[in-house]
Amino acid sequence: MITELVCTAVAVGLYLNTLDADFCYDDSRAIKTNQDLLPETPWTNILYDDFWGTLLTHSGSHKSFRPLCTLSFRLNYTLHGLRPWGYHLLNLVLHALVTALFTAFSRPLLGGGLWSLLAGLLFASHAVHTEAVAGVVGRADVGAALFFLLSLLCYMRHCGLRRDPHGTFQSGSVASCWGWMLGSLWCAAASMLWKEQGVTVLAVSAVYDLFVFQRLRFRQALLLLLGKVNECMPQGPVCSLALPYPVSSSFPHRQTIIKPAVNGSCMVD
Repeated sequence: MITELVCTAVAVGLYLNTLDADFCYDDSRAIKTNQDLLPETPWTNILYDDFWGTLLTHSGSHKSFRPLCTLSFRLNYTLHGLRPWGYHLLNLVLHALVTALFTAFSRPLLGGGLWSLLAGLLFASHAVHTEAVAGVVGRADVGAALFFLLSLLCYMRHCGLRRDPHGTFQSGSVASCWGWMLGSLWCAAASMLWKEQGVTVLAVSAVYDLFVFQRLRFRQALLLLLGKVNECMPQGPVCSLALPYPVSSSFPHRQTIIKPAVNGSCMVD
């Protein structure tokens, strides 16, 4: 917890001076001239317009559908009008939250301690985040990152409750296990509605499941994805594949070992 607080404090300190910044570049079109932010405009318009306030079906539309980000702009407009400090303040808060979540996410991957601290500090201070945090329209990236990481953390929790890498079920209710899965999907949808690239969290979750949680090699994962658990190309005298899930309800703790037969194919043991 201290590691997350330290990295969050660094993130806030580095971008505190952005509170005095003005609108710039695309901020004008997304905020100053965006009719969807005005109180007299029905808030439901954000469901039919793109990020810049143009009707999605219009030929000149950018086709960027980011209603949650636009809704946050509308909230800022209601509270602060066109005073930019309120918009920058929310960007700063979102960046602080993302930094804390990233640091928490790196802890189980890097083993905690100094490595997770260094990862969090690097994320908080890396120059690649400057445009996203200092520019108001960059909030789409920061908001998507927030729910992206929340989705990953929920999926990690789901994996932990589902089963360990050896196929034995952990303690805990099934409802809790799949509740985390549902939470992961909800956060993935929210990330996508902040910015379209948020949908990639689904692929990242699958990669985490196969290569980090279940510790499969790439070739093993490819066989599983293709559904060819009874086939493999032998490499050397023995080709083996230990599946991290039960192969039948009668033998819940049995692992499948695939070995090459005499004719070059593989047998399941």
